[in-house]
Amino acid sequence: MADMKIALLAVAAALLGTASAATYRVGEPSGVWGINTDYARWVADKKFQLGDEIVFKYSPTGHNVVEVTKAGYDSCSTANAINTFNSGNDVVALNATGTRYFICGFTDHCIPDAPLTMKIVINVASGSSSPSSPTPAAGPGASNSPPTPPSSAATTVRAAAGFGLVTLLAAGRIY
Repeated sequence: MADMKIALLAVAAALLGTASAATYRVGEPSGVWGINTDYARWVADKKFQLGDEIVFKYSPTGHNVVEVTKAGYDSCSTANAINTFNSGNDVVALNATGTRYFICGFTDHCIPDAPLTMKIVINVASGSSSPSSPTPAAGPGASNSPPTPPSSAATTVRAAAGFGLVTLLAAGRIY
């Protein structure tokens, strides 16, 4: 019986440990990586955490996603690309803290200083629970309001299942 409780606690801990990861579809609500989206505005209310992932959805005949350096981002240059994605359904794991830069490498899809261009900056935080002051929002119409948590059914299900197991074990209902 004790072994069963320990095994269930381990499962609950694993479920709860992954509950904080979120998946963001770049450009939601349309969720399409394309021209005429204000990516500075889209990213302004997000707080990306270590372990999250971002998804770029697009037609691979019309776009791609190129991870670049800050200099490449500023100049819309793919000359020293870090990664190039071209599947049309690219999932990028945010597995390190810091700033990541993405652009579309197709001609005239990324234009330096254009208000609506295919480039996005993703700042990845460590996910610590210590409070921090909000960073200034970038771009026209950006907001410094608190971030809205992403809607992720998988995250919600994992958290509910983990909390349910912990509740049952704490109440002594599993023998």
